Amino acid sequence: MKLTRRDILKLGGVTLIAAVGGSIFRATDQGMFSAGQGVAYEAWINWRDATNPLERIVAAGILASNPHNSQPWIFRISESMIDLFAAPERQIGVIDPFRREMYIGLGCALENMRLAAEAEGFKADIRLLPDPTTELHAASISLTESAPATSPLFEAIPQRHTNRAAYDTTRSVDESTFSGINALVTESTVRLIWMRGSSSHKRFGEVAIAAAEALVADEQQSMDSHKWWRQDWDELQENADGITLDAQGIPPFILGAAKFLPDMSRSSNDQSFVKNVRDIYIPSAGAFGILAVNNGKDNTQRLQCGQVWQRIHLWAATQGLAMQPLNQMTERADRESQLGIEPEFGNAIAELIGDKNWTGIMPFRMGHPTTAASPSPRRGLDQVLG
Repeated sequence: MKLTRRDILKLGGVTLIAAVGGSIFRATDQGMFSAGQGVAYEAWINWRDATNPLERIVAAGILASNPHNSQPWIFRISESMIDLFAAPERQIGVIDPFRREMYIGLGCALENMRLAAEAEGFKADIRLLPDPTTELHAASISLTESAPATSPLFEAIPQRHTNRAAYDTTRSVDESTFSGINALVTESTVRLIWMRGSSSHKRFGEVAIAAAEALVADEQQSMDSHKWWRQDWDELQENADGITLDAQGIPPFILGAAKFLPDMSRSSNDQSFVKNVRDIYIPSAGAFGILAVNNGKDNTQRLQCGQVWQRIHLWAATQGLAMQPLNQMTERADRESQLGIEPEFGNAIAELIGDKNWTGIMPFRMGHPTTAASPSPRRGLDQVLG
């Protein structure tokens, strides 16, 4: 609420207090004074506090990267095994019609759990899709006792967050960063393609912006995306998932103003998103990359891609680098396939990859941060153990 001096004189003391008080109530209701707090954020703080080592391993998995912060997982613990299942009710609709992003997210959780298992003194034997009768059984992790082995990647688990703010355009990405990340891609079915030349860098940006515009123009994709928007503080705390204002990388003074205002409509959110892609994400990126696999429809390879993404994102966190998925082009390619329409973005991704033996399934940007990323809400152990 914007008050001029004339407004103040007209309102008088009691009415002014009521007006300002209403704004403060609104800001409090939106979590202006308690960002990153509450039960929805406890998973980031108490992830190593469970008394059972297997539960501590699952707690690490909860903190993994995942699509729209949908957290599409259920974990089952037995004496020496952890089973990971996809939660189909947490699919993000036609944003991800073939569950590509869901299985990438499950792979991210697996990588965190592998690191946590080693830190807890176990050797983790991971079997992907162990039950051929159901694709929902994403993986089994058999644990055998071993010497504890912590790593910088393990220690980075609570520091890794998606950074949606502008990156520092005055600092380039060092060659050692590219080589350091490339060395982490050890799965034979996964390949990382960097957009290193100026023409490919520019083309990636053009495709990403066009994909964002096409996504919000698709009514069903727009609606399915907006379902995960959590602007109301009570709703955020209750669901402990979804996309929040605090995690958008918005400058503090703008974030504060946004929390004073009514909830953004779907249309306004869509317009803001496209503007961010066009004016912030693309022009400020230090580098673009795409993770590709041999078969983009194979859930095993999607899981492996997720493991790689989590690994390189954790490594980036140890180096003080920022990363953000830019999945709109692959989301549009999947939607084109679902609708049986001209594969505009499918062809564009293939052009960016430049090798018909590989399919791009995970585009992203990287750079030096200008501000620290905020955590997203997470469901606790009591909500994810089946």
